[in-house]
Amino acid sequence: METLWRWFFRFVIGVGIVFVAFTVLLVIGMNRPNVMQSNGYTGITPDAVAATLSHSLPKTAHNIRYCRASVGIGGRLLIYRFSGSLPDLHAHAHAEFAAHWEKPRLKKTRNSPSPITEHTIALYKSGFGVDADWMLPPPEAFGTLYESADGRSSHRPRIFVDEANGVLYFHMTD
Repeated sequence: METLWRWFFRFVIGVGIVFVAFTVLLVIGMNRPNVMQSNGYTGITPDAVAATLSHSLPKTAHNIRYCRASVGIGGRLLIYRFSGSLPDLHAHAHAEFAAHWEKPRLKKTRNSPSPITEHTIALYKSGFGVDADWMLPPPEAFGTLYESADGRSSHRPRIFVDEANGVLYFHMTD
C-alpha cells in the first residue's frame, strides 16, 4: 500500500510540474511580439498591398514601408508609409476610412504638423519591439491629418498626408 501512495504522490507532483511549465510557456509565448514588416523600402508588392485596410495602393505609390505587429491577445499595430502624388495620397486616405470595418466618420484637419513624434516611435519600440524610425516625418512636415470624428483612437486609423514632401503616414493600434 505504501508503494501505491508513493507512486500516486509522484504522479500528482509530476502533473503539477507539467502544468506549471505549460503555464509559464504560454504566458511567455503570449507576451512575445509577432512582427511582420518590410525589409527596407519596397514597391507595390502583394505584401505591401495586404498591409492596407483597403487592400489597394495608388499606382503612383513608391518608397513603401509597412509593419504589422501584435502582442498577447489585444495589442495590435498597423503602420505604413509611402510616397506618391498628392491627389492619390488624399484619395487613399479616404479609401482607408471607407474600408474600415466600423466606417467611422472622418475629421480632416488641414495645415497640421505631424502627429507622429519621437515619443510615438519609442512607444512602437517598447510596446511591440518595432524599430520604426522610418515613420518619423522630417521637422518641416505639414499637411492634412485624417482621424476619426468621434475622437476615439483605438482601432481607428490616423492618417497624416505630408503635403510638403508627398508622403502618407498611416497608424492604427489598439
